Amino acid sequence: MNRILNTSMLSPAPFSSSSSPASYSVKLVDHTGSDASWLDGLEKKIQSVFDECMKGSSHNVVVSWGKGVATDNLVLHFVQDVDHSYIQQKMPGAPIKEDIGGHTRTQGKVVGSEIYKLAGPRGDRRQHTYTGYSKIALHESLHNLYNWWSESQLHGPLGGGGLAAAVPQLPPTALNKELIQRGLNIKTKDQLL
Repeated sequence: MNRILNTSMLSPAPFSSSSSPASYSVKLVDHTGSDASWLDGLEKKIQSVFDECMKGSSHNVVVSWGKGVATDNLVLHFVQDVDHSYIQQKMPGAPIKEDIGGHTRTQGKVVGSEIYKLAGPRGDRRQHTYTGYSKIALHESLHNLYNWWSESQLHGPLGGGGLAAAVPQLPPTALNKELIQRGLNIKTKDQLL
């Protein structure tokens, strides 16, 4: 079934599909002190899922570790667990649920996304596989790119299931791919650096 997006729900700014290829920067910021081999494996897996989402587009995504900068299209922070939340430190707000794998928060003109290396309730936190982290990273990317959508909008039919589902799944759906491609093109907020 082909789904036509209601573009009024997508963005306050119109989507302009450019004929010239664009390269979008996704910066992964490590707050965990993890070793280089773990970071490299994770970067490669997240890159592969973004590549899948960009298939059929003339644009590409470059995923890399480093310090986030204002020109990055997305900045994803990797922190040890909810107790070490970078978002809560920089953008204080309501307590973050303990049993989630990642979180995105918007305050004013800034949106921040983080993924937890150890997820789950205190006392029973566990590491994911690279695939598990990649699903969470793309899911939080959707929350980041569509920061004006409610959880129920993203997790519901508007998000298209797959990576947008409350429990993200691979492969990305056609609608997930379209949302990622459009969202990278219509940056509406500054990233938490």
